[in-house]
Amino acid sequence: MALQPQPPSMPPDARRALLLKLCVIVVMMFGFAWALIPLYRVICEVTGINQVVQADTLAEDTARPVSSARPVTLVFDANVQAGLPWQVRPLVRQLSARPGEFVRVEYEITNASNRRVVGQAVPRYLPAAAGEHVKKLDCFCFRQQVFAPGETRRFPVVFVVDRKLPEEVESITLAYSVFDVPGNGG
Repeated sequence: MALQPQPPSMPPDARRALLLKLCVIVVMMFGFAWALIPLYRVICEVTGINQVVQADTLAEDTARPVSSARPVTLVFDANVQAGLPWQVRPLVRQLSARPGEFVRVEYEITNASNRRVVGQAVPRYLPAAAGEHVKKLDCFCFRQQVFAPGETRRFPVVFVVDRKLPEEVESITLAYSVFDVPGNGG
């Protein structure tokens, strides 16, 4: 019979100290994980990261009648994350509007799968600097969208192009990228 090597024994005080250290580490890890959610919210507020999914406020001069300002070409587009079974398309691909004029367009979304799907749209603007001059009042990008299998719906996007849009910007592309929200599908 071969002798099994015995692990070195620890004195009881050393065991208690090790147990206490491990318990403190577990409590600290739990506290850190619990604090991440409010910390994330504060970081998003400070940096403005979460501003993409909130309605914009309009400046006072938006209520004035639309002037004879130069028209701006607005181009609409959409794409979907690879593997997400949605079809997203603007019903109007392009139109012309004057800064200060309210614009309403619609996007049609279809869940082309046989399962429930939850998605979130994130807007982007070209040129990127034009984004601060597009004030969205209503948008399907403000919240997650839940679709039943095979469901099709239309969503309005209502916005105003700010009168302070630089003169050199003659065209703005408003595009949406739609992403799957993991853990919420069926």
